[in-house]
Amino acid sequence: MRKRHSLTSLIFQYKRPIVIGLAALSIVDACQLIIPLVIERVVDALTLNDGGARSITTYAMFLVGLGVIMSVFRFVWRYFLLGASRRVEQRLRNQFFNHLELLSLKFFSGRKVGDLMAHTVNDIETVRMACGLGLVIAYDGVVLLVFILAAMLYISPSLTMYAVLPFPILGLLIYSFGATIERRFSRVQEAFSELTESARESLSGIKVIKAHVGEKRELKQFEDASSQYVHKNFRLIKVMGIFQPLIALISGIALGIFLLIGGRGAIYMDITLGDFAAIILYLGMLAWPMIALGWAVDLVRRGRASLKRINEILAIRPDDVDDKHSIAAPIEGDIQLRGLSYTYPDGTRALEDITFDIKSGEALGITGATAAGKTTILELLSRVIEPEEGHIFVNSGTDIKNLRRDCLRTDVVYVPQEATVFSGTIRDNIAFMNAELTDEQIEEAAKLAQIYDEIMEFPDGFDSVVGERGLTISGGQRQRLALARAILLNPKVLVLDDVLSSLDLQTESAVLRNIRAAMKGKTLVAVSSRVPSISGFDRIAVIESGRVRELGTHEELMDRDGIYAGLYNIQTIT
Repeated sequence: MRKRHSLTSLIFQYKRPIVIGLAALSIVDACQLIIPLVIERVVDALTLNDGGARSITTYAMFLVGLGVIMSVFRFVWRYFLLGASRRVEQRLRNQFFNHLELLSLKFFSGRKVGDLMAHTVNDIETVRMACGLGLVIAYDGVVLLVFILAAMLYISPSLTMYAVLPFPILGLLIYSFGATIERRFSRVQEAFSELTESARESLSGIKVIKAHVGEKRELKQFEDASSQYVHKNFRLIKVMGIFQPLIALISGIALGIFLLIGGRGAIYMDITLGDFAAIILYLGMLAWPMIALGWAVDLVRRGRASLKRINEILAIRPDDVDDKHSIAAPIEGDIQLRGLSYTYPDGTRALEDITFDIKSGEALGITGATAAGKTTILELLSRVIEPEEGHIFVNSGTDIKNLRRDCLRTDVVYVPQEATVFSGTIRDNIAFMNAELTDEQIEEAAKLAQIYDEIMEFPDGFDSVVGERGLTISGGQRQRLALARAILLNPKVLVLDDVLSSLDLQTESAVLRNIRAAMKGKTLVAVSSRVPSISGFDRIAVIESGRVRELGTHEELMDRDGIYAGLYNIQTIT
């Protein structure tokens, strides 16, 4: 199981810049703490005639020097501490995205994309704030609080004890409000996930929404999700709206106590006017540490809530992790399916005792009714899913479970029925971001997929932008782009799951003829619901209710006058 992150463990990954940054911040704080002591000397010099104008000039130059030092080291701590938080953000986001890439399709079938996007962006941003600004103000607040109190005790222990009487109340506030902030912020993030998913679904399905005049319904759903997000935020704001003013109130009470008691002390000369001025300045400075501690609690609690959500995803172990004994071996020879059975999570029995061979270099067509189990066979072959019973053997007896998935999927390229087109140019989609492919190779693949002429009709040809999810092109064009992409991967086994269903029968047959010619000497497995398209394949398997009902050449199956012959005759009626 992956080790769970904590805010501390994330920060400790960058100890060196953190230490340098905190050291610089300490120097800035020390300079701030010295300023009231200098003011004390100036006031005493003015009231007690101690040193005159010369000493005042010296103190003024000293304050200017402190200002320069503070400016330099403020830059240093910002560069190192906030820079370290950005590195934490980058590392965590990369790790989280890499983990998502390794998770199985079963995980994504039960997760909303908007929720995962919120984790990847919003939650990790919150963690960065906790590791950066949260660390700064927490450290700054504690250091200033300790040293301000120490300086005040040095000047007047008795007055300091009176001034800090309200502090225990502050501790109770921070403890009690912290848990509420974390709990309510976690709900804010969940509402943000729902809002993100609502926007994603609407924008992704904008064609369908407009086609069915569903704009008002989508707007209502988005407004509901937005209202929930605002409602959760308001519940958090209520807590923060009480929390911060209470801290300011405690600071005011501390100042009032000192003015009441310290003022009398100054009048009766129990303390000097300089001591009184210094403590007033320290009390003014004390307001920031108290506010900072409250702010730090807010940021840290939010960070912990977001990190908890991230850890829940990171704790999910990928289902398709290769065994340490898995081997890397190319696919060679026949493929044997033996006794394959599979049941979907909802209890639907998809396959029952599937047994047949796929000969090396042959073109095998698979057909059958909807939900007969055709896609499940292809997913088992490429190990998108694993069989409950049975085995798939390659290389004269090697179970594909013992092969590394990356090696298997390099040789066995599976093109699913739903064609995926990425935002970018047609060239990028066909080349699949492979910069080593030449224009000639890309154009040849487009010709084999029967889409070259259509691409050349676009204003910018292969440099035309298809838009996100290929919304600017037709379903048939998306399918052929995906097919051209698969051809360029140069697989030993090409597996097509009814990828040409959006085309007319004539175009589909032409594309499959091209693919067969390009795959000569290699293995082609193609599912098609239109029997005439695969009638010229070496063999055809007919799947019904999860079982192989017929298997043979076109002529053999026609002579048998069974399911295949019936489908062929119906689909070829003119």
